[in-house]
Amino acid sequence: MFYPADLIETIRMSNDIYDVVSEYVKLERKGTKYFGLCPFHSEKTPSFCVTPSKQIFYCFGCGKGGNVIHFIMNIENLDYVEAIKQLAERARIALPDPDDETESKKAHIRKLLQDMNVEAARYYHSILVSQSGFPALEYLKKRGIKKSTITRFGLGYSPNSWDSLYKYLKSKGFNDEELLQSGLVVKSKNGTIIDMFRNRVIFPIFDVRGKVIAFGGRAIDDSKPKYINSPDTLIYNKRRNLYALNFAKAFCEETLILVEGYMDVISLHQNSVKNVVAALGTALTESQARLINKYAKQVILAYDTDNAGMAAAERAIDILCSSGCAVKVMSLPDGKDPDEYIKNHGNDEFNVLVANALPYIEYKIKRLKEQFDISTTEGRVLFLNQCASVLAGVENSVEREMYIKSLSEEYNISPEAILSEVNKINLNAEQDYAIKQKNVLQSGLNAKNKVYSEKDMTFNEKIKYEERFILALLVKDNKLLDIMKDKIDGDWFTDPSNRNIANELLMLYKTQKQVTVAELLNAMPPEVADDFLTILNKHCLCEDNLKALNEKIKSVAALKVKNRQAEILEILSEPSGMPEDKIQSLKQELKDLVAKLRNIKCIG
Repeated sequence: MFYPADLIETIRMSNDIYDVVSEYVKLERKGTKYFGLCPFHSEKTPSFCVTPSKQIFYCFGCGKGGNVIHFIMNIENLDYVEAIKQLAERARIALPDPDDETESKKAHIRKLLQDMNVEAARYYHSILVSQSGFPALEYLKKRGIKKSTITRFGLGYSPNSWDSLYKYLKSKGFNDEELLQSGLVVKSKNGTIIDMFRNRVIFPIFDVRGKVIAFGGRAIDDSKPKYINSPDTLIYNKRRNLYALNFAKAFCEETLILVEGYMDVISLHQNSVKNVVAALGTALTESQARLINKYAKQVILAYDTDNAGMAAAERAIDILCSSGCAVKVMSLPDGKDPDEYIKNHGNDEFNVLVANALPYIEYKIKRLKEQFDISTTEGRVLFLNQCASVLAGVENSVEREMYIKSLSEEYNISPEAILSEVNKINLNAEQDYAIKQKNVLQSGLNAKNKVYSEKDMTFNEKIKYEERFILALLVKDNKLLDIMKDKIDGDWFTDPSNRNIANELLMLYKTQKQVTVAELLNAMPPEVADDFLTILNKHCLCEDNLKALNEKIKSVAALKVKNRQAEILEILSEPSGMPEDKIQSLKQELKDLVAKLRNIKCIG
């Protein structure tokens, strides 16, 4: 599917990059730019930069960069067309009907998968409420799940049959190829198609808009594993969705409760605690944390209080904090899970636990206390040093001081001693960051006059880099475009992707007399945008742009000559069978190239 360039640019300009990125990343202003922790790789010091004036982002750590379209492609794992659609919808811009055959086919498959999931959900639910569903209905009844809740969540039952759903969906007109893409059926070892779920309570999984996108299945006997879930498909990614967010988003009021399982969610909803969601058969992911942060500013973790649950809570805390959420942790007594607790104690007592949830710092300190023997001096030292490490991550100085004061009073140690350890940890982190930034800057400065050796790159790789450097200079300083527009065209560039960028750059300049980086990026796939912005941000640190441009043009011309020289020398190294006149012709060309290399001049 191809949308007009002016429409894509309208969509890009209608989605301010700061506003869009802020929905996923906590940004802090530093001068004219904003910095935050990169959502594309793990880091402790912010190297992810958003520049509103240029409408671009770039991470100095992992090298990802681009405009708002590339950001949405990367963060939402979408292709180019899907990202355009999402941004168009966000800006309330109507898009023309698709006209690309491949994209139309993809859209058709998505529609089929959606229809298939709806049919499957209806089938599973109909079996549950029929005589065949008695075993599953009894299981849900024992778990205290009411009929109204079963209906609200669309619960179902997959009978103890190898192919009942398969036969049902075939009767609805779906073919084998389509069915295998849905994750509802799989191929057995002998090549027959069988149902994914058998003899399980079925939990339909909805996206945030309430569409059925996948299923979870819970065994009602001793079958292992206890839970199985749909695989990722064209319409489902377990790392990017949350169970019951479609219900919870209307009740969250800036706070969401995060639990571990489907039954926890369902029991809490049934007992009027409706601002609750769960991850989908996996540990909490960064994508899920960003999704939570979109709908709530505070998260209360209500994980099981066994060792596995507490370890999962520790991991979730760090991920949620990185996404910008305020995090609290609920303490469930007697090793209970939320489902069991609310059934035994009711809504009111559960809400008391919610109100008494510990801020994550207190929770971490409490957990540390359980890990050390604080009755000994050595144990107290180790404990307080670990507390200092936790407090070093607290940005709010008032909050940090209050925790230091509390520890000081409880363990009879001066607050200055604790603060000294906290400051030492932060100082080391700042020094590491300063060294990292210095190295980044130095690598950029070194790259200005980078001299390549044969060990570094092939000729083609060198040419590609130098050409892209030229393009970065031209878009960085549009005055250079006025000098160069009649002297080089797209065909001057050897690398196909560079040729495409050059054609787009020259066309935009011809029609509007100026080109922004963000606008030029519209024409680049993500991997090219990453490389282009790496060159622009780290390498194009030139005091004299025109001089740098001329040097790069001469460099490319010389590399092209050297590349041809290398080709001729390789041919002449094994001339057997070659006509003598051809050999002499190549030798003459080699002499001409030597002369050409000596006389290379600037274009500008």
